[in-house]
Amino acid sequence: MYKLMLRLDVGSRAEDFTLVDFNGNAVRLGDIKGIVFLTFYRGGFDRDSVRYLKALAENYPGLGDLGVTVVAVTPELPEKVKGTAESLCLPFVVLCDPDLKVSRQYDVYDPVMKWCWPAGFIIGEDGVIQYAFRGVSPPNTPPVPYLMKKFEQMRGSKGDTAGRAAAR
Repeated sequence: MYKLMLRLDVGSRAEDFTLVDFNGNAVRLGDIKGIVFLTFYRGGFDRDSVRYLKALAENYPGLGDLGVTVVAVTPELPEKVKGTAESLCLPFVVLCDPDLKVSRQYDVYDPVMKWCWPAGFIIGEDGVIQYAFRGVSPPNTPPVPYLMKKFEQMRGSKGDTAGRAAAR
């Protein structure tokens, strides 16, 4: 029987990494404060990836209201990423992982295609992975309305904890 062993899953501490955005600016995951939605997408050539990026962009104001920072990662080269990010007017950070190091690190590397699978991770303020979704093919991505509910629950539980503490 085959059993998939994942290094990083719910309850694991998210591993830090540094990648560059399409302008060559280094971005370190560990420097981002608050809740992070880390998503891996195949590239601007993939219509399912583009559709997903658009959905995240459309919901970005609501995500920001919930204290969520979106970080998208793709194996594409910076010039391709720049074209996609600019044409879609993406309001969030898009990072380049052309050597697929971070894709491997997060267990989203597809050894057959030598590319990344679509995936999404919610990383809590404490740096622990609260939700992990790994698709094996496009359009296998976590639905944005579902993610919004997860983020609302995370904010609500934090608020409830603060409210209980204040009541003591």
